[in-house]
Amino acid sequence: MVKNIVRKLPDNIAQSWRGTALGEESSLHQLAPYIGKMKSSMAGAFISNYTRKGDYVYDPFCGCATVAFEAWAAHRNVIAVDLNPYAYILTHAKLFPCMSQEKAVWEINKYSKLIDSYISEIDLRKVPRWVKAFFHPDTLRETIAWSNLLLSKKSYFLLSCLLSILHHQRPGFLSYPSSHTIPYLRSNKFPRQEFPELYEYRPVKEKLLRKVLRALKRVPCLDNGVSRKCYLRDASNFVPRSKVNAIITSPPYMRQLDYARDNRLRLWFAGSKDWKTLDSQISPSEDKFLKLFDKCLNNWKKCLVPDGLCILVLGDVKSRTHNLPLPEVVANLATKENGSYTLISKYTEEIPNNRRVRRGCSGSLTETILVLKNKK
Repeated sequence: MVKNIVRKLPDNIAQSWRGTALGEESSLHQLAPYIGKMKSSMAGAFISNYTRKGDYVYDPFCGCATVAFEAWAAHRNVIAVDLNPYAYILTHAKLFPCMSQEKAVWEINKYSKLIDSYISEIDLRKVPRWVKAFFHPDTLRETIAWSNLLLSKKSYFLLSCLLSILHHQRPGFLSYPSSHTIPYLRSNKFPRQEFPELYEYRPVKEKLLRKVLRALKRVPCLDNGVSRKCYLRDASNFVPRSKVNAIITSPPYMRQLDYARDNRLRLWFAGSKDWKTLDSQISPSEDKFLKLFDKCLNNWKKCLVPDGLCILVLGDVKSRTHNLPLPEVVANLATKENGSYTLISKYTEEIPNNRRVRRGCSGSLTETILVLKNKK
């Protein structure tokens, strides 16, 4: 058990992320959905209270780049890592976006001149049945062509916008009626005979243009001179070359969330076809998670400056091996078994139902924030 916890998180920090951030955060945070993401106001509070302008902030499980983008916007240098190709695409898109609506529209128009040649190469007989079930055939051909083109050009901002509009029941999206965050069809709720308009062809370029304009609607003043690095890597085998002042991250929740399964359609269009193998890596079992985290703690010791901070947002799932909540197990790893860190703050709060992907169901009801200091 971890003893002698110095203090809980200061009340003014925790209060700063109360309520919704949707009306105030950058529209780039709404670029595309991502399960289990940190609130932008929470990330911003950590960055503003625990780092200074010019510091290096590292997120080894960056997900949809909430921490990375908030750090860049606050003039901190950024290092972001994730093993999930979808997360990598979103992170690259947020750290290197089109800087104006006009520039993004110009790029779409430029690529649209090439799209017919890509469409002509699409053979829907080679597309898995489960993917074809979501789209009108003509929409599917265009969507595959656009995703292939944008991947080949490494146009990750436009690709992220395309992945964002893959599935939903609203007219601005490309699929037949389905959920937004997790891909499953809603044909029972929206029968084809009663809602024929929801099963018609949808032109990709038109929908993509509208999404791009929404994504760039509210963007802060960003400094392109700030260092931004993102990597598609396993955090347990990665050590940044630069010394970092703070590690701020929300690690995977030990099978509480299925990051590949729940993004399987977007992963398919992003070129990652085997979501089941990927899920075993990015949604690890308890044993794999604890081994991964022990390696990460050792790696972070190598890159953190003396007295540098490691801020972890952890779901309060129960460790069956240790019969303790996950945050306590991680704190023990850091302060006793690994012995390289001092626990200086701990704070636990409820996860509101409206922040859940699967609302009203079991899972982590609370999350705990650990603030660890690197021993000199």
